[in-house]
Amino acid sequence: MSATPMESTPVDVTAEPVKEGADVTKLSNEEMTSKDYYFDSYAHFGIHEEMLKDEVRTLTYRNSMTHNKHLFKDKIVLDVGCGTGILSMFAAKAGAKQVIGVDMSSIVEHARTIVRDNDLSDKVTIIRGKIEEITLPDGIEKVDIIISEWMGYCLFYESMLDSVLYARDK
Repeated sequence: MSATPMESTPVDVTAEPVKEGADVTKLSNEEMTSKDYYFDSYAHFGIHEEMLKDEVRTLTYRNSMTHNKHLFKDKIVLDVGCGTGILSMFAAKAGAKQVIGVDMSSIVEHARTIVRDNDLSDKVTIIRGKIEEITLPDGIEKVDIIISEWMGYCLFYESMLDSVLYARDK
């Protein structure tokens, strides 16, 4: 049994970084940075499906909001790294006046559809962008509650804690 050497394409490490928010589906492998790969990995349903199918995890998030409706009633909620919008919808169903879901990945296009299909478009707004760079919708200066599933696999993969802390301090 012999192994065939893998071919690799040299990567130009001096290349300019891709413009923030660029459509990574139109980039060649040579043009993508590690940050592009990171955000693009969340554009695919597989990773979200895996998280949503984790019943203990998903139901714990839902129950933490629905069992504490008094905390969400008439509040403005920010969901950092909203993905498919599941936490945003839980917050809306728990009584939030308005929920703003923010995610850098193109999964937000699907999140908007999911929110609309669940008749929550009047309460949930989904924004594509980095929390550090987006502007809140007109009339909203600050939020009352920040929610986020920032831990990821083994507490490390997503490394969103810095973004959540930024949102808190903004």
